[in-house]
Amino acid sequence: MLWGLLFTFLCGLFFLAGMFLYRASKNKTALTIFASACAFVVILGLICFDLLPEIKEFSHLWSYLFIIVGFLLIHALDLLIPHHHHHHHDNDYATKAHVKHLEHIGIITIIALTLHNFIEGIGLYSLTVNNLKQGLILGLGIGFHNLPLGIQIGALPQDKKHWGLTVLLVFSAVLGGLVTICFGALPTFLTEIIICLTLGMIGHILLFELLGELINNRQKKETMYGIIVGIIILIIINLL
Repeated sequence: MLWGLLFTFLCGLFFLAGMFLYRASKNKTALTIFASACAFVVILGLICFDLLPEIKEFSHLWSYLFIIVGFLLIHALDLLIPHHHHHHHDNDYATKAHVKHLEHIGIITIIALTLHNFIEGIGLYSLTVNNLKQGLILGLGIGFHNLPLGIQIGALPQDKKHWGLTVLLVFSAVLGGLVTICFGALPTFLTEIIICLTLGMIGHILLFELLGELINNRQKKETMYGIIVGIIILIIINLL
């Protein structure tokens, strides 16, 4: 039980490690462009190699409805959370409008990833209890996912509201483990609903937030580096 909770906690620490890299970086503009491209690749891999295969295993047509619900949920949050639309120009990362735009992406990304990591925490804890080695491998895989995403959300300002969301994100996997200890594994249908909601939410972030960042900075070398590192991370994850 102790190892299971420890692994879920370490997964959350990867988010903090990524945020620390952002805070410590002297060239935050380059790191943010890099992180956006890397996060795009990692999230795309998360959808293609993790979420979609899980949903296909359920093979319930009604589950696709919750993908739409998750998509619309993030769209609603997108409207409620102050969003700073602007036109992209050269050196756009130096403008306050674009900084606010990146902060907006960070907030909705945290909300979606908190739900996703809660589910991962349930799975990771359950696997670790049954097989310590497999739990360690899965924990490392989740951690590699979380590191570039932590860099991406590192642009959030350090106020109480955003730190509260960050703390919730870091401990979301632990909460999943604790729920498993208290109530046992979630019913299959509830797990299916949460996975579908997560797919819809993350899909919205990928298409309407990160894709725009990738396109607008496609000629920058940091974008190319981010894509390459993202691909390497996916390869490592799938080899573990």
